[in-house]
Amino acid sequence: MTPSIACPVKCRPHPRLAPQPPAPSLELLAARGAPAAGELRASRSPPYLSLSRSADSFESRAPCLGSASARRARAAVALGGDGQSAALIAGAQSRHAIFSDELVRRAFAAAEAAHRGQVRASGDPYLQHCVETAALLAELGAGPAVVAAGLLHDTVDDAGLGYGFISEHFGAGVADLVKGVSKLSHLSKLARRNDTASRIDEADRLRIIFLAMEDARAVLIKLADRLHNMRTLDSLPKNKQQSFAKETLEIFAPLANQLGILNWKEQLENLCFKYLCPDKFDELSTSLTEFYNRDLIAAATRRLEQALQVRGLSYYAIYGRHKSLYSIYSKMARKKLVMDEIYDIHGVRVILENKADCFAALEIIHHLWPRIPGKFKDYINSPKPNRYQSLHTVVLTEETLPLEIQIRTRDMHLQAEFGIAAHWRYKEVAARSCCTSVSEMVEWVRWVITWHCQTLNTDHPSSLARDASSKETHTIPSHSDACLSSYSKQCDHKGPVLVILLENEKMSVQEIPQHWTIVDLLNRSSNSGMPLRLRLNSHVVHNWNQELKMGDVLELIPSTPCKCRGYTREFHQKFDHRLAVSQS
Repeated sequence: MTPSIACPVKCRPHPRLAPQPPAPSLELLAARGAPAAGELRASRSPPYLSLSRSADSFESRAPCLGSASARRARAAVALGGDGQSAALIAGAQSRHAIFSDELVRRAFAAAEAAHRGQVRASGDPYLQHCVETAALLAELGAGPAVVAAGLLHDTVDDAGLGYGFISEHFGAGVADLVKGVSKLSHLSKLARRNDTASRIDEADRLRIIFLAMEDARAVLIKLADRLHNMRTLDSLPKNKQQSFAKETLEIFAPLANQLGILNWKEQLENLCFKYLCPDKFDELSTSLTEFYNRDLIAAATRRLEQALQVRGLSYYAIYGRHKSLYSIYSKMARKKLVMDEIYDIHGVRVILENKADCFAALEIIHHLWPRIPGKFKDYINSPKPNRYQSLHTVVLTEETLPLEIQIRTRDMHLQAEFGIAAHWRYKEVAARSCCTSVSEMVEWVRWVITWHCQTLNTDHPSSLARDASSKETHTIPSHSDACLSSYSKQCDHKGPVLVILLENEKMSVQEIPQHWTIVDLLNRSSNSGMPLRLRLNSHVVHNWNQELKMGDVLELIPSTPCKCRGYTREFHQKFDHRLAVSQS
């Protein structure tokens, strides 16, 4: 299990934190007919902006303008924007062609009008955050609806736009995505204020609920929103940086891992490491710079290229890599090691055409260098739970330093980089799957939820989130006509049901047996003997005997007048502006 970080926070920026640009050798992929390097790996992070208050942050900014924002947005959609943010949209279009799509351009115009006058703590326009969130989704290969929802994801909570407005102008699909992101943001805010991240089992359950209650694409938008917020955390006070980073490390980074988006997972972990333990971050960063032997990587790459050419084995790319900083820290802490005892700091990745070529390349590698016993892992025949596939072997170089070599196909590489969103990368080859990309996502998410729910009562309930290197073989569901069925937010598993309970200014994630009703849960609650008003998923409850389903949110409100404080009052105002009706 990945160790949690507990150390004084003395945050300061560090130049080595910024994500590295794609390895130059990835350009070989484009030269050999593979996707361009920019498609295979996320591009470099944008310039740092500061984080302002949204449903997912704390910083104050200009007040929301409510109906005025809606009127401006309506006019902007009709007129195509007012031209004030031409440079911003032009910059986005230069990076990603999808920003020229008609739906995306209209979403940009509406977001610009809705957020006009709102600024981040640094003084930068809030719209910048919306654009960068959408750009992260574009880098994954998302379509117009998802990118448009990324642009609009904060307009409901922070600019007063309604579901009806978004549905009318952009369609119910985009409106549902924005609504889903809003719900996830509010639950995230409640979890942060209740310090859910400190309770490991409860954090695990919250991640399952995130997957179970919303469209998988809404979860991806929320992850993109969080990644950009983490990149722009410098302007917040240190205590808020720590709170935000702690929640991200325990909930959102493992969520990215569960969905197989390892690129985002590593960025989130390194950013959290920077803010939670900056002294250790600086120390390890300096040590890695001194320890990492670029000449070793260059020599190994040349030798392997020559050997593959002699055998007539074509490849898309061979390039060097090093283990992420947080992964090094975690392994050192977990196994009580020093840096030179970690075998996979130096690495080379080989991307080939097919599975047979991967095993042929493995044979060549073991002829070039002596292998280190016990360090071979076949994730091709035994994929990780997040569908990661690759061959890993560790060999001993001429410098007597261990070198990890990862061998995978191009499709496996896309899966490793983009996880659940890799299906968007396969759009140009229609025959690859019998399912739409959305249906494939649904099937995978259902499987992840089912598998994870079945582990809740084991000795290691958080193994999926904490250590994706499990050696157990897992059967990944194949894509068939069955996954063309309409999307349901409930997973078909036989394990426990997870619901969120709001009571006495506190939020908890409750695990209950199947078929439990509201009454059953109330009998277990500390408020079982009190007169209560209830809301289930923001609606007043009239039937206390209805069954609870995965992801339900049950709110317990004392019938006697009370002074609601803080986030409970905000929750009431957000989801129910009418007086609740007491249960008779």
